[in-house]
Amino acid sequence: EEDDDEPPRKRPRTTAAAQPRASFSSKYYGVTWNKQPRYKRKWKAYYKDASGTRKTIGRFATEEQAAHAYNARLKKERLTELREVNKVDEQGRLVAKPERGVRPEVAEADRKSKYIGVSYDGSVRRFRTKYKDARGKRKTFGGSFASQEEAARARDAKIRELGLESKNKLNKVDAAGRLIEKPSKP
Repeated sequence: EEDDDEPPRKRPRTTAAAQPRASFSSKYYGVTWNKQPRYKRKWKAYYKDASGTRKTIGRFATEEQAAHAYNARLKKERLTELREVNKVDEQGRLVAKPERGVRPEVAEADRKSKYIGVSYDGSVRRFRTKYKDARGKRKTFGGSFASQEEAARARDAKIRELGLESKNKLNKVDAAGRLIEKPSKP
């Protein structure tokens, strides 16, 4: 039963400017909508450093400003090989990241590993890495990667971080810092 003496409660409205999307994610990497009023409802740019720790870059009025700040920070921290960078087209405009759950198909020829400790996982269409721990046991490095090069660099970085160079072969790099493919088996 309704009580006639009490006025109906109204739900506060949220404007399109206050909440740009139904979800708080962005169409760009490293950007999210900060819904908290104390942060004046702005776009927040963040990145993960080499060890995977999430770091805030700042809050921005537009999604594009936050995405550009994210790209600049990755470049400054030299993380462009480890993290997804927002693509920019010929006119200098940002290109939206692929929709969540939609991953590009990897050609059959590209599924064969070119680098040490990298393998293709067809169930998620991504590359995984493996290395041996200090006891010589095989461990899988957390995460999956869009490209073999990204996976190989992340694997080698993790091995160096853990000091496991004596237990694992590292991928070779040339003088310019490009990865050298492992020799193919006959």
